[in-house]
Amino acid sequence: MPGKSKSKAKVVESPVELRGAIDQIEGNIVVVAFDDEQRLDWPRRFVPEEAKSGDAVVVRVVRVDDTHWSGQGEAAGKITFGKQALQWPSELEAGPLALSIEVDAEDTAARKERVRGLIADIFKKK
Repeated sequence: MPGKSKSKAKVVESPVELRGAIDQIEGNIVVVAFDDEQRLDWPRRFVPEEAKSGDAVVVRVVRVDDTHWSGQGEAAGKITFGKQALQWPSELEAGPLALSIEVDAEDTAARKERVRGLIADIFKKK
């Protein structure tokens, strides 16, 4: 068709997200523990600078570029990053993809408040 490019970049994005928290930061590695009990050792350079241990995070599939951690997706939802693998909660297109990670300040505050409440319940005097 006139005026339209025949080659379009394939966008591999999923509306689904994974949520979790930063368990710890060890040098150049950020250990992310997901709410579905999966874990990933995430390269620090792909994590927001302000992120710290205990922060709640949201992870999404995004376009492959230099600012996101790239891996290989399979149709069944498995994503591999070298020796690590993550099971995505929905189907994906097979091929290269990347994950973005962002800190969710509102969820971080809510999680900390839940923990405070649990601690208060444990030590409540009867």
